[in-house]
Amino acid sequence: MDIITTTLSTIKRHRIQFSISWVISLIALFILTSLGTLKLVLNHLDSSNQIQLFTAKEVRQLQQYFSERLNACAIGLFILLLIYFGIKIKIQKKSAASMHELIYSIGLEFFLGLMIASICLILLYTLFEPLYESILQSFYHQGLNQFKELPNFVLSNGSSGIAYSIRSSLSFELSSTTLLDLFFNSLFKAVAYIFLCLCLLIGGSRLICFTSEKKNVR
Repeated sequence: MDIITTTLSTIKRHRIQFSISWVISLIALFILTSLGTLKLVLNHLDSSNQIQLFTAKEVRQLQQYFSERLNACAIGLFILLLIYFGIKIKIQKKSAASMHELIYSIGLEFFLGLMIASICLILLYTLFEPLYESILQSFYHQGLNQFKELPNFVLSNGSSGIAYSIRSSLSFELSSTTLLDLFFNSLFKAVAYIFLCLCLLIGGSRLICFTSEKKNVR
């Protein structure tokens, strides 16, 4: 209970810092969720019974393209979170009653910011779904730009039939309900990843603190 009180008091005193932290969390969630959604979209298109727009090799290359960027963003986010923890501990170290309480307080503060960011992202998706789809479409086209000899159209029946555009809208291939399911699936994974990073940082900080205290006792 003391940790909750301390955290809420810290948030009240440093509202601007807290606002910046949850906005950064919102941006990180947006990037991780978008890249994760695109990976799931590719899996869905590859397994659908509709006309296959890409070969198996092209699908693997696209998945690798988005996987590499997703992994890079995930590693970068962990590094930013590590820096955030270090700065917060350094700033609040003198005013804290104990290091253990400070570590948990910072962790709880970031977790609250993460929850606010998640709710905001869901609201933004609900209110501006067409805009989000257009941004997702832009990321998707960037992935397609890596193919130099990709045809503009694929015919449904060999050299004849209906022509399907390679760069057709994702909403043409996926229903709104399917895209919503993929979005929430990716959002859940992004939140779970950040929460796992947060737990690792709290555990690591506690271990460092415990080791330091043990050395001082000796």
